[in-house]
Amino acid sequence: MARTQQLSAQVIGRVGALAVALGIGVAIAQHPGVAVADDTAAASTPASNPRTADRDADPQSRPKRHQARTQSDRADVPLRPRARLTRTAADDAPSRPATPDASPAVWALAGAARRELGIDAAGSTSPLGTEQQLEAEQVAAETVQTLPVKVMKRVLRKAWLRTAEREYDGGVDAENLARLDKAVDEYAMGAAFQQQLLDPMRPTVVAQVAPPHTWYGNEVPGSRILYDNPDTIYRFTAVNKTSTYVLSGRFTGDMPADTTFSVLTGLSGTTAAVLSARDLQIDDDGRFTITLSGDPAAPGERNHLQLTADSTLVAVRNTLSDWNSQPPMELSVDRVSGPRDSLFAQLGGFAIPVIGPTVSSSRLLTTLVSVIPPMKNPPRILRGTLTAVVMALGLSREATYIKVATTDPQTGERVTPNVLRDPSRNAEFLATQLQSAGYFDIADDQALVVTVDPGNAGYFTVPVTDLWTITGDYRNEQTSLNNAQARPNADGTYTLVISPTDPGVENWVSTGGLNRGTLSLRFQDLDPASPDSPTVRAVLVPLEKLPDVLPAGTPAFTAAERAAQLARRQTGYDVRFAPFPQ
Repeated sequence: MARTQQLSAQVIGRVGALAVALGIGVAIAQHPGVAVADDTAAASTPASNPRTADRDADPQSRPKRHQARTQSDRADVPLRPRARLTRTAADDAPSRPATPDASPAVWALAGAARRELGIDAAGSTSPLGTEQQLEAEQVAAETVQTLPVKVMKRVLRKAWLRTAEREYDGGVDAENLARLDKAVDEYAMGAAFQQQLLDPMRPTVVAQVAPPHTWYGNEVPGSRILYDNPDTIYRFTAVNKTSTYVLSGRFTGDMPADTTFSVLTGLSGTTAAVLSARDLQIDDDGRFTITLSGDPAAPGERNHLQLTADSTLVAVRNTLSDWNSQPPMELSVDRVSGPRDSLFAQLGGFAIPVIGPTVSSSRLLTTLVSVIPPMKNPPRILRGTLTAVVMALGLSREATYIKVATTDPQTGERVTPNVLRDPSRNAEFLATQLQSAGYFDIADDQALVVTVDPGNAGYFTVPVTDLWTITGDYRNEQTSLNNAQARPNADGTYTLVISPTDPGVENWVSTGGLNRGTLSLRFQDLDPASPDSPTVRAVLVPLEKLPDVLPAGTPAFTAAERAAQLARRQTGYDVRFAPFPQ
């Protein structure tokens, strides 16, 4: 009890001091004699563990953008033991879903398919499994157990249910109602990750928007939200224009279908700038570095992103079309200059609308907020409170993204189910892609036949999501297909069959047992020199009439072939969380 009171007193004291410093700073900054500074005093901060003590330096001069970090620079970085995630109760931490049963003969063929691929996930190590990632997963798992998060989950559940009943024709069926609690749990887990990304002075690369997974002996809950793409590895790091950062990465194996680095602004995550891998300067061994700062790119400089006063995050999307040959890239971040870490930064002050950009644009205000140091070990209740604030955005965001599937963007009218429009740009998604969204209502004896002409897109995918806009068990069920996984038609188009029941064709996209759900087709790696835009056509048919609408000569797909197809899928998926299982 005494320890809790002491922590509370420290928090109150520091927040009070911060408020006083801000008040004085705002009053002075409003005086016309105070100029806006471009940068603040330098500091060097490597990608860090959020629980370690702050170790900021404050050199006199700002290093050049491409200045290499010496061995002595790294000598002060404290070594951290590998994090261990505290297991939660079985009903709170989802385990790895079971693989559907099949005959011994079928799985013998599947094993042969795995050997033919020559890929052994257990013999490799995923670049996603960094010490910072494991620590972030532990902190997030602890944070979602706090009272503020539990209260906000109840609020979200009621709000989402009301929204879905209003937006979907026919409301919410039993299968999707049974998934609501899990969807809210994953949104909370995602917010618990985002809470750790509020401090741009202690940047670290965190992978999230991921399914439940097991690695290093830990069961990690999912954090999927808002039409997550099974092909995409999502990683984020906090940034602010008062600092300079260097992202370092390396591509191994085949190049991903698409990789983008997006600068996001504010709490809403609006995209302000995008750098694509096709525009990157990459070394022969696959390595690259990207600088981020408030300065514009130098003449001829390609690997640079300019930050503005309201920049808060960099979202990195690594889209893998061939899961078996395109591993996730390596990625890390270093802050090479900027102000000292502070309580203001730790509490997400730079992400607060108006306040954050105002402080970022003023050298005086930035200096004042830097006077109050951060807490070395923030109380769990504080993390939970900040996470609940982030979760509150879900009250409106979920409604916005549901309307992407149910509403015509041109007319604002409700659209009927089983209709897909030609791809277009949507402000809610990646700025460099096109998407075609809709929702489906398919009986067990029906199929939605989707014909895609990829046009000038080097990549497209057709993933199934539920009414809460998240994917299901896409490791063990073929609930998505992209153009590298599907078989094309003779004319270069693709015909995919979406159904709860296996129709016996190769290009089956399972609904994962759902009769009702959402779709968000994505088109990326667009050729700007080609006017050939992608098109999408969908038709609902009874399964018995399926041969009438499929391309002539479409062969039957046997149970053994399906098992081999799933085995290849599982092997490719396991590379993400290798070694898997352990």
